[in-house]
Amino acid sequence: MDKLKSFLTSKYILWVILAIPGILLTRNYLSSGISYDQIMHITGELAGRMLIVSLVATPVSLLFPKAKIVGWLMRNRRFFGVAAFAYTLLHTIFYLLEYSLGRIVNEFADIAILTGWIAFFIFIPLAITSTDAAVRRMGPAWKKLQRWVYLAAIMAFAHWALLGLQGEGGSMGAALVHFVPVMLLQVYRVWKQRQPRP
Repeated sequence: MDKLKSFLTSKYILWVILAIPGILLTRNYLSSGISYDQIMHITGELAGRMLIVSLVATPVSLLFPKAKIVGWLMRNRRFFGVAAFAYTLLHTIFYLLEYSLGRIVNEFADIAILTGWIAFFIFIPLAITSTDAAVRRMGPAWKKLQRWVYLAAIMAFAHWALLGLQGEGGSMGAALVHFVPVMLLQVYRVWKQRQPRP
């Protein structure tokens, strides 16, 4: 029973669960089951939600330090961060496959698109260095690098919100609903960690 419980709560099962939506979405898109607009909307929202889960782990652990689910979240937050990159990558791949190089270059300077590219490029080194080996090898520099995730989150929020303002599939309301609570929790985290220890 203990072995079964250990297996069901292992990182391998978590990886499978996190990957299933991407596999199903890709299959449906390639078989024309869903449209380009739908695949972009869903992969973008999945990327944002995975990022949110990874970002709220620490502040929630400060609010509820004894909760078991919070302990699980803290142990697995890196997996959600990598999943956020994976869905961002999928989102980007579908975008690149849909349009001509000329259009992609012309749109690059559009602030709604540029913020998405900035978030994507920040995610790359964060994902590459998300392994235990990278943590050991980089030492204190690893945490400094990982702090760039906050800029990536701001850029992702801006991308989502600005697309909504342009009527291009994003939503200002949805972006605010998803990211404002995260920002408030991060403010709480900073405040809490700066309090003198008893």
